[in-house]
This record gives sequence, C-alpha cells and structure tokens, in this order.
Amino acid sequence: MKKPIATALALSLAGGGLWLARAHQTSVSTNAPVPLVNGKRITPLGEQVNVGSFPTTLLPSPDGKFVIVSSLGARSQLTVLDAKTGKVVYTVVPKAVGNKKPGLYYGLAYNGTTLYASRGSDDVVDRYFFPILEGRILGAITPPGFTISVPKAAGIAVANDGNSYIAVTSSEGDPKNGLKGSMTLFGLGGESKKVGLPGYPLGVAFASGKFYVASEQAGGVDVVDPVAGKVLRRIETGAQSTTLLVSPPAPNNGGASVLFVANAGSDTVSVIDTATDKVTKTILLRPAEARGIPGVTPMGMAVKGNLLYVACADLNAVAVADLTTGSLRGYLPTGWYPTAVAMTEGGLLVANAKGVNARNPNGKPAEVAKGVQPQYIQNIIEGTVSRIASPMPTKQTTAQVLANNALNRARATLKNPGIEHVIYIVKENRTYDQVLGDLGKGNGDASLTLFGRDVTPNLHALAERFVLLDNFYCSAEVSGDGWNYSVSGMASEYVARNVPYGYTGKTRPYDYEGTNNGAVPDRLGVRDVGTAPGGYLWDKAIEKRVSIRNYGMFTDSLAAPRTTPEEGTTDERTTPLKKALIGVTSDEFRVYDTSFADSEAWLKHGLPPAPKQKTAYGKRGDKSRITAWQREYTELLASGKMPKLMLIRLGRDHTAGTAAGQSSPRAMVADNDYAVGQLVDAVSHGALWKKTAIFVLEDDAQNGYDHVDAHRSIAFVISPFVPRATHDSRFFNTDSMLRTMELLLGLNPMTLYDATAAPLTVFGPKPDNDAPYTAILPSKAIIGEVNGRTAYRAKDSERLLNPLVEESEADEELNEILWRAIKGAKSTPPARRYGLK
Repeated sequence: MKKPIATALALSLAGGGLWLARAHQTSVSTNAPVPLVNGKRITPLGEQVNVGSFPTTLLPSPDGKFVIVSSLGARSQLTVLDAKTGKVVYTVVPKAVGNKKPGLYYGLAYNGTTLYASRGSDDVVDRYFFPILEGRILGAITPPGFTISVPKAAGIAVANDGNSYIAVTSSEGDPKNGLKGSMTLFGLGGESKKVGLPGYPLGVAFASGKFYVASEQAGGVDVVDPVAGKVLRRIETGAQSTTLLVSPPAPNNGGASVLFVANAGSDTVSVIDTATDKVTKTILLRPAEARGIPGVTPMGMAVKGNLLYVACADLNAVAVADLTTGSLRGYLPTGWYPTAVAMTEGGLLVANAKGVNARNPNGKPAEVAKGVQPQYIQNIIEGTVSRIASPMPTKQTTAQVLANNALNRARATLKNPGIEHVIYIVKENRTYDQVLGDLGKGNGDASLTLFGRDVTPNLHALAERFVLLDNFYCSAEVSGDGWNYSVSGMASEYVARNVPYGYTGKTRPYDYEGTNNGAVPDRLGVRDVGTAPGGYLWDKAIEKRVSIRNYGMFTDSLAAPRTTPEEGTTDERTTPLKKALIGVTSDEFRVYDTSFADSEAWLKHGLPPAPKQKTAYGKRGDKSRITAWQREYTELLASGKMPKLMLIRLGRDHTAGTAAGQSSPRAMVADNDYAVGQLVDAVSHGALWKKTAIFVLEDDAQNGYDHVDAHRSIAFVISPFVPRATHDSRFFNTDSMLRTMELLLGLNPMTLYDATAAPLTVFGPKPDNDAPYTAILPSKAIIGEVNGRTAYRAKDSERLLNPLVEESEADEELNEILWRAIKGAKSTPPARRYGLK
C-alpha cells in the first residue's frame, strides 16, 4: 500500500513495531568564552544541527546525497542529514526491544540501499530502507529478510565482492574465555558463523576479500577470511584500536585498497596495504607541544584526495594529515568530543558527541513547571553535527586548537611550600548547590540545597576555614567516567562511549573501575579495556618511588566470584583489582557499600544501627571505615613509615535512596561528612599536620541539581598552608586537583588533561593556619534517621539500588527520589531542560 507524502513523518517497522518520528531542525548557538568543565575550550567551526545524545557514527548514503548519524546516548536516534547543506531532513527513533529503553550503538553500514544499524545490548541489528521521491525521503521501512541477532552488536561491514557476507562485531569480552571477543558472519540465506577474536572488537571493514577487525582491548587488527570463517593473521598497530576506514583502490597498488586504523590509545593512525597486510605508515596526530603525553584520541576518519581527516575526540579537533608524506598538516577546531567525520558535497561534517555548549545547568528555579520530570546530567548534553564548508587547516586554525588545549603556553607550575604528605579523598555524586548552596557566600543557590549545614557541618566549616572553591567542576558526568577522571585524568574512548549508553537505561556491564564484564582483567593478565592511555595516579607514584597506601579505591571482594556483571560482593576480604595496588591496599577498609558506616557518628550518639546496616567489618570488627583508617594512621605515625600518598574512598554520600531499613539519605550524607571531619581531626592533631595537604572531591556530580552547571561540585583543600578563609572563584576541576598533587609529589602527568590543568595555587608560604581541627558531630536526630516502609518511593529504591554496587541505570531516578524525599513528595524538582541555548 502506498503512503501519502503530505507530512514529514518517518514510518518504520523495524523491530516488529510501528512508530512515528518527526523531522526537525534546531539551531544551536555556541558558548565559547568559558572553558568546558574538563578545562579545554571550544571554538567550533561551521554550522551546527542537533542530532540527539552522543553521536558516534556518520555514514554517507551510497548515492552521496545523505549522511546518516547514529546517536547512542539518552536520546538515541538515527538522523538523516542533507549531504550538501548539513540540515536535518529526517529523524528515526528506534523501537524498544522488550522492556529495554530503545537505543543504537556505533555500527552503521549500507548493503545496496538497505541500511544496517547496530543496537548494542539489544543484541540485534536494525535494517532500514529510505524511499526517496523527487529528492524527498518518504519514510523508513524495514525490508523483508532474515533477522540479524548478535550479542552486544557493534561494528558492521558488508562484503562487496559477490560473497555478500555481513559482519557484525560483539563489543564485549567473555569472562568464561579469558575475556576474548567475537564477530558473527551472516550469509544471504541467513546462515551464520562465529569467529573468535581478541576482546572488545569494535570497528570492522571489508577490503581485498577480507574482513579487518579492530580490538579496543588488545589493540591492532585481525584479518578474517569470510569463507573459511577464521583469522588469517594479526596486524599490530597501536593501543585501543577502534575505527577503520577503507579508501578506494589505489591505481599504483594493483587495485588493492588502503586501510586506515585509528589507534585511540596511541594517538596514531596506521596505514595498511590490504594486498600485503603490512603497515606502510604510522601517522602521529599528537601535537609536538604534547610529545610523550597521550590525550588526542583519534576516532572517525574520512579521505579526500591525498588528505586524511581524523576526528580527535579529546583534542576537540579534526586532524588533517598528508597521505603522501605521512605528516600532519594541521588542525580544525570542533565542538566537544568529536567522534566521526564525513566528507560530502557540502564540505566536512563532524559529529560532536557532547555538542557545543560549555555550560549545561540542570537546575533553574525560574523554570520549575508542575508535573515535569527532573533533569539528569546525561539527558541535558545535546550532540551536534558541524558542517565545515572549507575544511582546509591553516596556521590560524591550528594555533586556535593549540590555544583551546592550553598547548600554546608554558605549563603552570606550583612551588611546594613544605608539603610532604598528600591525602586524596574521593566521595560520591554531589553538586555544589546541593551541599554548599546555603553557605551564605559564594555562588550558591539555597533553593537547590538538600544537604545543608545541618547535614554537613564539617564540609561547611572546612570551606569557611580553609578555601571556598565555588567554581570547581567534576571533569566527568557520572561515576563510570568520573572514577577514571579522578585517578587517571581522563576517560578512555571505551569508557567515554559506553558510559552514556549504559547510564541511560540500556543494559551494559559496569566496566569502569577495574572489572570487565564482571571479571578482573588485570589480575588475569589481560588488558583492562577501560584503562585510560596514561594509566593511573598510583602508577605515576610507583614510577617515581613515591610510597602509597590505598583505602578502598579500585577494590572488591574476589573470594566469591560474581556470576553477573553487577551482582554485589559478599566476601569479607577487600582485594585490589589492580596488580599495582597489591601489597599497598588495606584489607580492613570496607569496599564500596552504602550499608556500612563511613564514620563513628552512630556510635558516638549511642544509636542502634539501622535495620539493614552492616555493623562490623574485618578481623577487628571495625564499626566504620574511618575506624580502620585511623587505627592504621596511628600505627604509621608511630612507626615513622607514613606513605607520601594516601588514597581514600568515602562513598556513602551516594546514599541508598529511601530503601526501607537503610539510613536515610540525610543520615548517610551526614555520616560521610563526619568521616571527613574525623579524618581532618586526626591528621591535624598528629605530628605530620604541618607537612600534609588533604584534597577532597566528588568523583562526579550526577546526583543533584546546580544552577551553574550539572558538573559543578564541592571540593576542598585542607592544609596549614592554606590561608584562613580564602575564597577562590577561579576555574578549577578534577584535573586541577590531580595536577596539584602531582606537582607537590614530583609526579609526571598522566595525560594532556592533567598536564595542562591549572593547579590549585591556594597555598601560602608558611603553615599559618595550623590550629588543630575538631570534627563537628552532626545531630543525633539526623544521624538516626531511618527509611521506613512508607518513605517516598521506598520500594523503587530497593529495586533500583544495590548498596554494594555503583549503579549505572538508577541515578536519574535517584535524583528525583532524593529531591522529593527531602523537599516533600509534592514538591517540584527543577524543570527538565536540555543543553540547548
């Protein structure tokens, strides 16, 4: 039956259902005067259009008239752009599979006029056909044929030599098979065969009768014979190989094509002759000013003539290389985190995964509207596609990229006034307004405060006595990438891509704190796919022989192996997940567990434990984390063996929502506050106080609202060298704190982010602010609060939140639960708004 074309409605039957999607066009203004929360600046070239959340792939149609964009975040969609103008002509939202939130994942490929789009954890590949009449797209329909079903469907490629194979990679590692991966080959008749590969394969391409597959885990490319269904050979290229591009056959190369491999962890592109399967060139895309320091992250590629265009995600730029010489021509500035490029009739299209807005506030009281849903950090960042009509790099565009990345000036330094010991505390998920909005000074909004002075008296007192930082930002969005930024200075491309996918209702293992698909790769001798290219803070300390002691970071209980990726831990042994942390990690310090107390507040008030509270841990039956830490700290003082760097995780301020039988959100945050107070109390009364600096931050700010930006958070620098009552409103972020600690301890930077970050220059020349600090015990009424069965959304909290696991799907709902549990069930959270200005 023919459909009328009176409206711009897309009709799709993909996945067995019917839905409508309206074409739209929205203009976006850039906002460049202030830095991004990660410290970089953006000055994107070209015109912008919105394409949903976190676009990852651009694919020109076979006729070259359109470009398909695949976005995998909160607003996952296929966007069809006019190749000449870059304007949106059609949008298709995928249909949900079962009760899962609909989503797409990375892979796009054409087979004739049929478009294939991978669905990731939906374990299927969608197929679309876009009929066109007089230049207009009539709809989106699914052609008949077999169903493509692949676990964790990712990269897609089609054989175009008459064999008609379709290859789909599975972006995962099998914990029962050494975290190895696989690719599935489909024939026209629906027959399939599975090919074993290194773990976490992503990009796949077809050339010279062979499939080439890139591995994010192992790096490099595996060459697969589609007829035999086996690996022919392996080509070593670089670390974290992701995206592949096949160029047209070269006339002087016997008709063989050239394969380009983006090595995201090595900041290189490898050029492979598909006739010989040899690497002929390796093009380094890292600026000379950043020699030896990773952080460029090459991804999507396009070729025009002898020029190669590469989206450099962490440089916020497109690198342009000369293929004749294998040298870098220069850079073009883009939006935030470019992931893909496409060369079209209208110029160069660039997918900016995080858009072009430098600030994304998620709490504006003036926008409160009755009945709206609360905002969540992963919902408000809108991805865009830029159209750059004349994509030729110049001295000016290259200089702009270097300036945007702070590479055109000398790196900031810091004179150590006498600090020999650094204590680094990482907490969980609070915004600035949520805690310090009621402080009475600084840029706060008290209407957004949930955990004010009555709940967090120590954080308030420490901000008032030492330094108030009201322009401090977490560099990441949520815990998945937040923990990587907090200890690595950046997130790997794998983490950056999978966090927005997994945190918005699509099932994906939490692979971001030392585990991959529930297994522990580093302990198995396998590369951790989530590791950032520069390693970890403790690696830099070990490199410089700086002594360390770890309390809770990247730890788990491994004696009872988990059978599912997000199952809780039950054993009584705290075990490090990284080999480097073996022997320097306290096994008496409880792993992440919101049912176990951070502080001794409940004991000091003589309160009974909450019904579901874990009351003791370890061989000595400690009643709180701070009890275990303080005992060791006292022993280390007495022995004269105090480490130079202490890493401490205090995560109970995450809360367990309103789950019945658990301490209330206010009680958990107050407990966490007192733990910080107790630690500062102990250090300030000890012999090393005048040689110590304590740094405190949240790994991310996802569980709250803030009127400046969803990433703005609380942070503290506590030391006798910090002048009393300092108020510093300069821009700082997670990497600023890391850089400060590195400079104090003489450590090398891990990545371009921390290498170029401005350190927290808040220290004076003398330890004048050296009076001991006495911890403030929050009130008995608050510490004793327990969630009852009738608490607001108590059953939902129990269903959503496992006290032993940082959740990757429940946090958006947790924001609304916390708001109404504290402000009142009938109160209105701040209105939902997206990052559109």
